[in-house]
Amino acid sequence: MTLTDFTSYADIRAVLGVAPEEIEDTTLALPLYYKELQFLLGDIEPTLEATYGTLLSQPSCTPQEQKVVDVLQVFSAYAVAKSLLTSLPLFSPQRVQDGRAEQQRFNDPFQDLRDGVDSSYLSLLARLKSALEGIGLSPTAAVTRSYFTTSTLATDPVTA
Repeated sequence: MTLTDFTSYADIRAVLGVAPEEIEDTTLALPLYYKELQFLLGDIEPTLEATYGTLLSQPSCTPQEQKVVDVLQVFSAYAVAKSLLTSLPLFSPQRVQDGRAEQQRFNDPFQDLRDGVDSSYLSLLARLKSALEGIGLSPTAAVTRSYFTTSTLATDPVTA
């Protein structure tokens, strides 16, 4: 499988709001982005990539299976876009001018984009996990760690 089995390059660019000149197909075709997606899908459910491949190869799917396919395709676009956010200021031009046509971006137009992509990513991740449960797969639960806790003082500082 390749990245284009999960999402299109145009969808990734649409999530980021950039043109093909800003992120070329050859850049998105680098194995790095597909491998990152594979790692992420394996973390969600170890057999998710194989299940997706099986669902794509079937002549027809149940509505629940089709939901998994659809959500996974949109999720994949957001997952790759999320990994591209770190380099967004490098490939997104600040000023574009072609004769009379001119485009200039604000100082930090990317903060709203980052927040929107992160928010949609988390929403789609929850939707994907719910859809996977609908076809009998159980996504792995994320391990949460508490790095800080509170504790009471051994003595009362007011009376001591």
